[in-house]
Amino acid sequence: MTPRSNPISPPDVDEVFVIAKKALRYVGQFNTPPTPEVYEVWYRFAEGNTGGLHERLSHVVDGPESVTVQQLQSLHQQFCQSADNDDLQDGIRRDLEQELQNLQLAINRQVDAGAEYGNSIEQTNRDLASPDITPQKFGSCVAEMLERNECMQSQLEEMRAQLNESQSQMGTLKRNLAISQKLTMTDPLTGVGNRRCFDSLMETAIRGRDSDASGEVALLLVDLDKFKDVNDMLGHAVGDSLLKFIASNIQKLNENATVARYGGDEFGVFLRTVEAQDALDFAQEICCSLVESRFKHEESDQTLQRVTASIGVAILRDSDTSESWFHRADKLLYCAKQDGRNGVKAERQLNL
Repeated sequence: MTPRSNPISPPDVDEVFVIAKKALRYVGQFNTPPTPEVYEVWYRFAEGNTGGLHERLSHVVDGPESVTVQQLQSLHQQFCQSADNDDLQDGIRRDLEQELQNLQLAINRQVDAGAEYGNSIEQTNRDLASPDITPQKFGSCVAEMLERNECMQSQLEEMRAQLNESQSQMGTLKRNLAISQKLTMTDPLTGVGNRRCFDSLMETAIRGRDSDASGEVALLLVDLDKFKDVNDMLGHAVGDSLLKFIASNIQKLNENATVARYGGDEFGVFLRTVEAQDALDFAQEICCSLVESRFKHEESDQTLQRVTASIGVAILRDSDTSESWFHRADKLLYCAKQDGRNGVKAERQLNL
């Protein structure tokens, strides 16, 4: 796999070679097959520009632990595919622009052909209206008009075929773009929204608050309690599985809630409610559901008898920016942590 390079300035060949050697050394050191996905993960780690990936693998490289192909594939999903999706979207947009340009050129050609056909008809009419027209000239004018009409019909058929092809091509490109955009807004590990989706949901809620005067929009920040201990004691594979479990549980509890993972073990939940109390009730329902659930990692047979989370709940205000809304929810989350974890803090409980 060819490593990505800066599109503005060419990569330093020597530097790329050094990074590639390091990546291959890691492939051999941990006896992982040099598939494109595995190699890209090691290359990005050796490159050192992907902070989250470096954090996840540094303890393996610097310690006695090993790493499996499945773990590397999971890391590839989390840290490499978003860039791939961005590249894909750029490519689809370019293809759409090119298709539109081709369509415009075809339309322009047809307009020019129509104008030329119209001019020829006018000239033929003038010739036919001439007082000194001969039978031979009349036959010639009729033959020429029929020939030009046949040519115009042929061009119209070609234009129709090209329009149908362009319509089909643009439909495919638009569908691919929609799929790609969805991928760029989805966290590959948990299947819920990612940080980009979280930011977009905040902005959408703020822009739409004046258009819907009924109800409230609540932001719930959900943070797993002592998640680092799970990773340190049971391994990141168990931690990843737990994150999937949490995201799935929250989504199942309320179909009207939109969930996004905005940090390592932190989830944002957006909920439109009739009353603010509904958001508080839902947050408490999340806590109870997690406590009552018994998490088991099937591959390793590791189990957690108790999973808890702390939650901060903030209602969107008329004066809020995305920063102020998030800050209040985060402050409430911190209060829930300070108050012993496994609980909910809402601003109206604390008169904030």
